[in-house]
Amino acid sequence: MTVKLNQHDFRRTVEILQSHADFKDPRDRRRLVEGALEGSPRADTILAGLNLQGGPRVAAVETVKELVDFGQVAYGKEALGVFLNYLQDIVGDEEAEFLAGMFSRYPLNDVAAIRSRPIDRWRGTEAPEDVREKIIGENTLRDIGVLELALDAARAVVRVGLPGGAGSGFMIAPALVMTNNHVISSQEEAARAEFTFNYQLDRAGKACEPLTVAALRNGTFHTSVTLDYTVVQLRDPPDFGPPLTLRPAIIPREERVSIIQHPGGHFKKISMQNNFVAYADRQVLQYTTSTLPGSSGAPVFDDAFRVVAIHREGGTLEEPGSGKHYLRNGGTSMVAVIADLKEHAPAIFGRVITLPHG
Repeated sequence: MTVKLNQHDFRRTVEILQSHADFKDPRDRRRLVEGALEGSPRADTILAGLNLQGGPRVAAVETVKELVDFGQVAYGKEALGVFLNYLQDIVGDEEAEFLAGMFSRYPLNDVAAIRSRPIDRWRGTEAPEDVREKIIGENTLRDIGVLELALDAARAVVRVGLPGGAGSGFMIAPALVMTNNHVISSQEEAARAEFTFNYQLDRAGKACEPLTVAALRNGTFHTSVTLDYTVVQLRDPPDFGPPLTLRPAIIPREERVSIIQHPGGHFKKISMQNNFVAYADRQVLQYTTSTLPGSSGAPVFDDAFRVVAIHREGGTLEEPGSGKHYLRNGGTSMVAVIADLKEHAPAIFGRVITLPHG
């Protein structure tokens, strides 16, 4: 298997390698690579095909590219993983943290080494730029304000109840709710639906007081089978705070996306762990964020809790353009939804809050 690094990670790895003191001279470069691969069964094969001449950057690009393309040096050991494990022990703390994070972002089939350090190095400093605490794997530290953003956003997420089941939805304007087309496909279905706010547990684990409303008869309605979304106007919705902000952006791979939802049609829940983007284009967003039946129509959020997609499916999904299938969840990107609203439902488009593209 060949590991495919994204552009940022490839460039950063090259920068770390080229700036190391032992990579300035071609003879030292070879010793560094030999040391990193020492004991690996196919080390000689890699070294034989590696050109370490030229400037440090040229040689660093060649080295990282060769290791990426080579694949495994032994069962369960990617050549790149073996090299990064060695490299992170001879670079600075910040560089080591980045390299350790690579093991959570890519299937390197190796375990990132944990660097030891004197106990007094765990003491914090007053200046944030001086802090070099150890990040194990990926950096999961978040500002507390993220929790406040999540709670604010949760108020605008509703349970969509229907005679045959339930789904999720979210408010995009003071009286407009968005859900999936496969949840509500017509105004007749909208008329039979119940939209319940505050269907959730409080901090004591007790059910909150829910409030259920109906669709406005002959109110605003728009749906798209292709993009699998529907907008319905509600009659007398409660105060739920500001409507959610829609962000028409293609989210990079390995970014995180969280989902506030009504899984199984039950109490409102949030999924914000193990939630990486696996694929994104202008219409499709695929991710590892957990969902269940009943989560259909839920908002997919970026780290600032702006809506970047509407959840629609899960299971073994085909990755567009690759012909390959992966166990993922997926939704329709707000890039496509907002473009569709602008073209086919301009009155709705004019009522929603959207960020500039990007």
